[in-house]
Amino acid sequence: MSDRSVDVVIVGGGVIGASVAYHLATRGVRSVLVLERDVLGAGSTSKNAGGIRYQFSSEINVHLSQRSIPRFERFADEFGIDIQFHQVGYLILITEGRLVPAFERSLGLWRRLGVPARRVDRSEIRSIFPELATDDVLFATFCPKDGHADPTSILHGFVSRAREHGAHFREHAAVTGIDVDGGRVRGVRVGDERIPCDVVVDAAGPWARAVGEMAGVDLPITPLRRQIFLTDEIPALDHPFPLTVEMASTLYFHRESGGLLLGMVDPNDAPGYLESVNWDFLPTIVERALARLPVLERAGVRTGWAGFYEDTPDKHPIFGAVDGLDGFVVAAGFSGHGLMHAPAAGELIAELITDERTSMDIAPLRLARFAEGAPVRELNVI
Repeated sequence: MSDRSVDVVIVGGGVIGASVAYHLATRGVRSVLVLERDVLGAGSTSKNAGGIRYQFSSEINVHLSQRSIPRFERFADEFGIDIQFHQVGYLILITEGRLVPAFERSLGLWRRLGVPARRVDRSEIRSIFPELATDDVLFATFCPKDGHADPTSILHGFVSRAREHGAHFREHAAVTGIDVDGGRVRGVRVGDERIPCDVVVDAAGPWARAVGEMAGVDLPITPLRRQIFLTDEIPALDHPFPLTVEMASTLYFHRESGGLLLGMVDPNDAPGYLESVNWDFLPTIVERALARLPVLERAGVRTGWAGFYEDTPDKHPIFGAVDGLDGFVVAAGFSGHGLMHAPAAGELIAELITDERTSMDIAPLRLARFAEGAPVRELNVI
C-alpha cells in the first residue's frame, strides 16, 4: 500500500497521456504520474499510420488541427526531436457522386476557416501524383500542409520533456480500480497499491471504457481493429507524393521506408480486441491498390500489423470533466485522430485541470452530448 499523494494520475501512456503529462508539468503541476499497463506507446500510438491533416468535415476537428499542426511544424524546436514530418499533403479522391455534396460543404468550411485546401481536377491530380489512375475520379481535395510523421518520435518528444519537468511514468502498471467517495475521485489502485490523487485523466485509448467503468462512468468508446501493410521498396516511386485516400473504399497509402504503407477498412471486422493481422484480407487491399496505383504490380508486401481505433458513435473524442464526478477527466475516443490532435488535446486538458477553463470551446466534445442527442458528426473518417 502507498499513502503518497499525487496531484494528477493519467491512465494510459500513449501519445495523448504523454501530451497531457507534458502540458501539466510545464504549467507547474507539482506531481504528475502516468500509469501504463504495458510499455509506453504499446497501444494505438506505435501502430499508427502517422497521418496528420487539416481536412476534416467538422469545425471542431479543424480547430484541433489548427492548434496541433503548427506545433508539429516546430516540434524539433520545442522538443529537440525530428519527427520526420513530411508535409507532402493529403490527396483525397472522390469517385462516387454520393460523396460530392459532403465534400463541397467541407470545401466551404475550409475556406471559411482559412484552411489551405482546394478542389483539384484530374489534370492537376496527375501533375501532383503522375502514377495514379484517375479515370474514375470526379475530383479530389488537396491540402499541402497535411502530411505524415513518425508516431514513436512524437511520443518520445512528449515523454522526454515531461520527465524533464518532473512528470513520472510507470510501465507495466495496470490500473485495477479507482476509488470514488462523496462524488469525487480519491485515488487509483495498481494491484494492492493505492495511490491517492486529486484528479484522474482517462487517456487509455481503446481501453478507456474499462477505466471509466472503474469510476462508475459509462464511456461509449469501442475498440475497432485497423490493419496496415508495408511493401518492399518501389524504385519507380522515388519522388515525394501525397498521402492518398480513396474515400469510397477507405484505401489509403503513403511513402514509407522506400516502399508504400497502405491500409483499408475491413467491413467484416466487428468491434473487439482482436489484434492479429487478417492476411486473408490482404488480397482485397492489394487489388484495390493496384487499380489505383498500377506501379505496385512488382512490389511485394514486406510486413503487416494491426492496432485499434478508439471509436465513439460520432467519431469525435470525449473531452473534459464528467458531470457528477469531481476529479475524473476524459481524453479518449479519438476515432483514429489521436496522434494528429495530441498537442491540442494535451494543452486543453491541462488548461481545464489547472485553470478550470479552456482557451478553446470544448463543450461540443462533452460526454453528455450523447445522452442529450447532440452528437458532432465527422464524415472524413479513414
